[in-house]
Amino acid sequence: MIDILLYSGNIWLIIGLVLAILELTNGSLIFFLPTGASGMITGLILKLQENGSLPIFLNDWAGSLTLWAILSLILSLGLNYIVRRKETSDDINNY
Repeated sequence: MIDILLYSGNIWLIIGLVLAILELTNGSLIFFLPTGASGMITGLILKLQENGSLPIFLNDWAGSLTLWAILSLILSLGLNYIVRRKETSDDINNY
């Protein structure tokens, strides 16, 4: 049952939306936003495969879960780099 759900594009879009909404409660931009965005991207790829607009890229639920994890890691590292880079203001407490 879980394998059918994890191979559905609609489920991945729902997972991505829920995780993006959870980002509003956390606000750290490190965990929920990248996982939500990668869930939405995974869902979009699966929906395009279901419609026939995209050739078969993900064959099973393990492939979609792996894509989701890799995209989450890449987006998390990218957002972490962007957020850390902008916070380079001089601290008044440095002696």
